[in-house]
Amino acid sequence: SCRDIRHPLSLRNERAAMVHLLQIISSALAQYPTSLAQDKADLADEDAYPRFSNKRHAKIQVRGEKEVLHHYARWARTALDVMEVIEHELKEEQQRGIEVQLGRGVVADDSSRSCGYDYIVRRMEEEETGVHHTIVRYCAD
Repeated sequence: SCRDIRHPLSLRNERAAMVHLLQIISSALAQYPTSLAQDKADLADEDAYPRFSNKRHAKIQVRGEKEVLHHYARWARTALDVMEVIEHELKEEQQRGIEVQLGRGVVADDSSRSCGYDYIVRRMEEEETGVHHTIVRYCAD
């Protein structure tokens, strides 16, 4: 059910899923003869791609497909970044002798640390450097 989505099996499993998703996306993008940047440049040339022409509309369709693929690639890379932060936090907790449970377990919040999970998630949300905000917020919840 949808409730199970909020509880990953393990970080290893989630990381493998995101890596697999990136491989699928990379393979799909490789099937196109031009890049997204080239499609955008082509569409700026109204002589080669006249308004309301089938050629222009086909290029717009393909550009949209690539935008969706790039969106999910960014999402997966951000998820991998967040998992790296989580794994680092869990290792810190284990080194301090705190029992850590993955999946449905909850790690106690220690807000006295300046570089804790919440702090890093907030910083990721504030930055505009390729971080997919939906996945950052999802993981923070």
